[in-house]
Amino acid sequence: DEEDYGSSSQRGSSSQKASAKRAAPSNGSGSQKRVMRDDDSDQDSDHHTPTAKLAAGGASSSVKIAPEDFERLVKDVVRLAVFTSHSDQALKRDDIRTVVANHTRLFDQVFEKAQERLRDVFGMELAELMTKGRSGQSVEKGSKSYVLRNILPVELLDNNAVDWDSEVEDMGLLMVILSLIMVREGVIYESALMSHLRRLSLLEDNSPFGDIQKKLDVMIKRRYLERNKLEHMDESGEKVEMEYRWGARARIEFPESNVVKFIQEVFGREAPIGLEASIFKAAGIKQKEATAQQQQ
Repeated sequence: DEEDYGSSSQRGSSSQKASAKRAAPSNGSGSQKRVMRDDDSDQDSDHHTPTAKLAAGGASSSVKIAPEDFERLVKDVVRLAVFTSHSDQALKRDDIRTVVANHTRLFDQVFEKAQERLRDVFGMELAELMTKGRSGQSVEKGSKSYVLRNILPVELLDNNAVDWDSEVEDMGLLMVILSLIMVREGVIYESALMSHLRRLSLLEDNSPFGDIQKKLDVMIKRRYLERNKLEHMDESGEKVEMEYRWGARARIEFPESNVVKFIQEVFGREAPIGLEASIFKAAGIKQKEATAQQQQ
């Protein structure tokens, strides 16, 4: 009973909704709605590897495993990644180890093969969430948690090959918020954020987005935003203030260069001369770093 992961017509459907349609990178949020089925076909021709080579304790050794058992491990990891993407939780490395179970020494080989399958079949890959914000002083560290991101070519996204459904509105709102945070060098007070959203008429009772606070809570839960409590002092004394930063998931799915393009598209033909340079300056981004991102 070999298992397939769905036809090619299903690839890149809802998983790509987690990026704004025009400005999102070719990597998505990972809210996939894939349909799995059983059939008698294999995805790759190199699945049947009788032994897996690995180095242990400085010496080379091999772990013998039946080809069908190795393939089953790979499919189980792929299935777990896709199913986990339906929730707001990240896929933990320990969860993958549980699937690999009695073959933990083959973890790296199974993980890499599962990555190949996700890229070839679904147009996605597992990306590790980082623990530190982009504006922090500490070096980012891996969290041993993963989310699926879209790696489909930008041409497919621009040509309406992906069904964005109703999520495109929420992702458009997210892009606006990420843009406001970016041009303030990575952090914005809640009062300032609400002021901007009010000017956009997004806090009105008849706003198409409904309760904005609930929208923000969902973005935080999905790790697109981080919200921290501060003790802010003013003339009237001490008061509590909240700040917002890019979340770990946003740092994976939204290159800063793409957010710059989004801002430029909002201005359209009315964009002032030197807008791009002004955005880089306000965001604290060096021009050469942005150019390197675009080349990647």
